[in-house]
Amino acid sequence: MTTSLRKMHRAIVGASVGISILLGAPAALAQATPGVSDTEIVIGQSCQMTGPLAALSSEVRQGASLYFDHVNATGGIRGRMIRVVALDDAYDPKKAAENTVKLIEEEKVLALFQYAGTPPTMASVPIAEEKGVPFIAPFTGADALRQKFSRQVFNIKAGYSTELDAMVKQLATVGITRIAAVYLNNAFGTGGLASVEKSVKAHKVSLVAQAPLEVDGSRMDAAVEAVAKTTPQAIIVISAGKPSIDFVDAYLKAGHRSTFYMLSVISNLQLAKALGERARGIVVSQVVPSPWSKTVPVAREFQTLAAAKGIKEFTFSQMEGFLSAKFLVEGLKRSGKKLSRESLITGLESMKNVNLGGYPVELSTTQHSSGRYVDLLIVGPEGAFTR
Repeated sequence: MTTSLRKMHRAIVGASVGISILLGAPAALAQATPGVSDTEIVIGQSCQMTGPLAALSSEVRQGASLYFDHVNATGGIRGRMIRVVALDDAYDPKKAAENTVKLIEEEKVLALFQYAGTPPTMASVPIAEEKGVPFIAPFTGADALRQKFSRQVFNIKAGYSTELDAMVKQLATVGITRIAAVYLNNAFGTGGLASVEKSVKAHKVSLVAQAPLEVDGSRMDAAVEAVAKTTPQAIIVISAGKPSIDFVDAYLKAGHRSTFYMLSVISNLQLAKALGERARGIVVSQVVPSPWSKTVPVAREFQTLAAAKGIKEFTFSQMEGFLSAKFLVEGLKRSGKKLSRESLITGLESMKNVNLGGYPVELSTTQHSSGRYVDLLIVGPEGAFTR
């Protein structure tokens, strides 16, 4: 090969390499955005698929899936399908933290969505903050997530302190002056107990007893005995899922009677299944619209999609999952064509006065917690709620 031919060959090869790099650039750029490709948006979740809160977490995920499936069936977000990668943490904070690292570093998710439970959530938020990953609509009313502003964390429902204060206020209004509180022996329960202690002072009600509940159900007899000996007029149960039901079951089986108040993180189906007619009269606070409502647009939308999937039994937990998914989708729509973690945060912050079908959301660059709605309902026949 002559010198001139060699120079020509090198020029052609060099040009070819340049063209290859240029042609490959869009794909490389697309891969550089975590959780986003031409065809899908990947969202991460750590929740309870096993353990004492598994049934409750299942209802929340079912509600969210209803809406995500609907969005995907109608074209997704600008042609991208939403895919949720869910990992089991069994209500173990350490496992939830491990799941979070895996979701961010291995699964390369765009955002973290609807983590379930206060301890798993609190263990995972610092990781999300460090990595700059949006942490959206966790299934917990922990006030620690609301009192301190975090650019990554977004809440759309009332916190536990708001729910608990509504309970104490109602009890004081109807003349109840002696109440007890049982609480999960973890950050969730102790935080709720602190809120009750503050509320009883404000509403001039006496907290005559307080007793811890273990997540695994151990020492239940001790909790029952500690509360029963003070004969409270009402008992506030600061717990979620199975431990809440187990306490009521043990208290009633021991021959004691009282009025029980529970937080929104309890399923009416679980109550009815476990306690039967003994569930009647239990008061449960709710932070989302009724899934049976015929007047609230988002509830009617939920009912239509649930019916299409053959779901006949509704719960507030399903409704919360559905609303949270609707909120995330709205944020994704507002994120623009160049979807990224940063643009998603901006999209969520733009929801200054948004109505999600009868459920208002008010967020901004300085306010990432919305939702003040609290309703107190009574469990009636067959687990149905009444006022």
